[in-house]
Amino acid sequence: MSELMAAWREKKTQEAIALHDRLRLAVQSGRVHIYTDQRMLDFQGSPVHNGWDHLMPLMVMMVLALVILLATGVAFGIVAMTIGALAHLLGIKHFIAWRIRHRTTAYMLETAHHWHQIWQLGGIAIYMPDSNEPPCLAPRGDWRKFAQRNLSDDPAAAAATPAETDMPDAAAGEILPP
Repeated sequence: MSELMAAWREKKTQEAIALHDRLRLAVQSGRVHIYTDQRMLDFQGSPVHNGWDHLMPLMVMMVLALVILLATGVAFGIVAMTIGALAHLLGIKHFIAWRIRHRTTAYMLETAHHWHQIWQLGGIAIYMPDSNEPPCLAPRGDWRKFAQRNLSDDPAAAAATPAETDMPDAAAGEILPP
C-alpha cells in the first residue's frame, strides 16, 4: 500500500511541476499576472522578507540630510530631515510593496516547491487579464486547477474541463514534498 501511495505522490509531484512550468511561462509571457499582498508576505520568517527594506531607505535619507546639515547649515539640514522623514512616511509602504512583489514573483517562479510554499502563506492571487476567469486566491484556491483550465496545451482539453471554483476539496489537500 505504501508503494501505491509513493507512486501516487510521485505522479502528483510531476503533475505539479508540469503545471508550474506552464504557469512560469505564462507569467513570463504576460498571459498570467501575480498579485501580492505585502501585509500577508512581509513578516519575520517569510522567505521573501528582508528587514533592510524597512531600514535602508530611512538610513540613506537621514545620512543625506546630515550631509546637507553639515554642508549648508542648520536651517537647510532641518528642512532636509523633515522632507526625508515625510518621504519615508508616505513612500515606504509603496517601496516595500514593490520590492515584495518582485521578490515574491522571482521566488515563486524558481521551483514548484517555492510556488507551493508561498501559496500556503497566502497573500497571492493569480489572474488572467484578458479573460473573464475570476482570480485564484491563495491559500484556499487551487492553482493546479486554475492552470489546468487556463493553460492547457490542448485547447479542446481546456474547454472540456468544467469551470469549478478554486476551492480545495478533500483530495486536493496534498502537500508537495520539498
